Amino acid sequence: MSQGNDVRQAVIAELFGQLYARLWLRLEPLLGSAATMDIIALSTETLQDAYPFLSRLTWQPQGLELASLRQAIAEEEDPHVQAGCERLLNEVYVLVETCYGQSLALQLQTEIEQLRQSCDPAVSPFTMGSHEVSATPLTETPEQARQVLQSLGQHVLKLYRRHRDIQSELDQARFELDAFRQAASSVAIASAAAPSTPTELARSETFYHDLFELSPDGVIVTDTKGDILQANARCAEILELDSPAELIGHSVSQFLVHPEERDSFLERISQSHRVEGQRRELRTHRGRTIIILFSSRLIEYEGQSCLLSVMRDVTERARLRQEMEDFAYSASHDLQAPLRTFEGYARWLLEDYGDVLDEMGRQLCEEIIDDALHMKKLLDGLLEYSRIGRLHTQAVAVAVAAVLERVQHDLQIEIFDTKARITLPETMPTVFYPEVRLTQIFTNLLSNALKFTADGRAPEIVVDYETLPRHYRFSVRDNGIGIATEHSERIFEIFKRLHTREEYPGTGAGLTIVKKIVESHGGQIGLSSTPGEGSTFRFTIPRTEDAP
Repeated sequence: MSQGNDVRQAVIAELFGQLYARLWLRLEPLLGSAATMDIIALSTETLQDAYPFLSRLTWQPQGLELASLRQAIAEEEDPHVQAGCERLLNEVYVLVETCYGQSLALQLQTEIEQLRQSCDPAVSPFTMGSHEVSATPLTETPEQARQVLQSLGQHVLKLYRRHRDIQSELDQARFELDAFRQAASSVAIASAAAPSTPTELARSETFYHDLFELSPDGVIVTDTKGDILQANARCAEILELDSPAELIGHSVSQFLVHPEERDSFLERISQSHRVEGQRRELRTHRGRTIIILFSSRLIEYEGQSCLLSVMRDVTERARLRQEMEDFAYSASHDLQAPLRTFEGYARWLLEDYGDVLDEMGRQLCEEIIDDALHMKKLLDGLLEYSRIGRLHTQAVAVAVAAVLERVQHDLQIEIFDTKARITLPETMPTVFYPEVRLTQIFTNLLSNALKFTADGRAPEIVVDYETLPRHYRFSVRDNGIGIATEHSERIFEIFKRLHTREEYPGTGAGLTIVKKIVESHGGQIGLSSTPGEGSTFRFTIPRTEDAP
């Protein structure tokens, strides 16, 4: 490495060493060492794939070891180092705002930027070390309130980490589900192919046999009575049998925990010729109860109409997901008590000692109360998110027009205040869906369309739908501020916001709840948007013959 590069790296290390030192000395007195370390660790983990050198930084109870920063960036390119170090600061700001409120995050960011300007390497690269980093806390916080803040912060960070793990598990589950559907489709296509020549027939049989035997999912063929005609090795493994031959001739009903469900399944597949993404409880040969996800379709096999089914054992995934939902449910309850204490202390200080507090002290108490109320909304959102998986809601025949009429009635104040115009189609279908969940979907989508409006422009919202072979696809289009393409996935993550609470109120949980509802009922949701022109949200609901 050249002398010039050495100098530039020394400048970068000195600059971010100063910024990180100030970051630590501003957060640690207020939040405590453990919470500050957690914030930095969580922020680093988010970036470690793109910027691996960040994971080599050493943080101690006294802050960053500057030598570790120098060593970590020694073999890195300067632009990459600067981008990674900047991203780490930004991730910390975002996490502090998420867990402790916007006021603290803005104070932190402002002071860091002021320090950066005072030691800009472009102006004076060799005088940065002369800037002394003091340990004065961001604000003078009453000791009792500080203790409550640290205790509550630990709970919130624990919940944040758990939520991130949940999101990772769900992303993996969606990936596996897509792979499962593709495998099911491939098997079905191979089984339905009709080669026209002996050579093609032999090639097709070889391909089908390999696909059948090597599939990571269980594949099974039954006649319409439920007798098993063919199965692969993975199917036998799932059902805890030694070989597929032990399944031949037996009825699938003997493995069903709820055999009465088979009649309704046969009725559905006789009407639509296929079903996808169904869950069932099975009892294995050894008596263990498992949960499978399966897709089935009607095929012609050996001259008769049969059912081809592809199954995947999701027992462990279901257990983990249930644990995660239980954790979210209990955590959202457990955090209510310290949150009430936190808010109570602030109100007590205002009511009983307001006359002795200066203007800054009263402002801090008011901000504590405001952030506590905001956090209560976040917990309510988390609680509702967990309830979607915990509480079973019965699907019934629901007239979508009636749901939209009720939603507009509930939002009539917002509609009047914004002078919004909402356009609906002349007719709407009846769907088989939990009515309360469908109401939640339209309430969230219409509420967002009314909220995220451009200055001086009244909201114009169009609700529409189209009938697809196996789904209804509904859309909600607005003329609001729009969403940039790079944020089209982020908006569906819980508590992720693109704007401040002052600009647009809310918690960032609404679209996450919508997405979970839609996907948990066999649908998909997506977005198309142009910044400055508006957005269109589309979601699907499976069609069913049960809905008139």
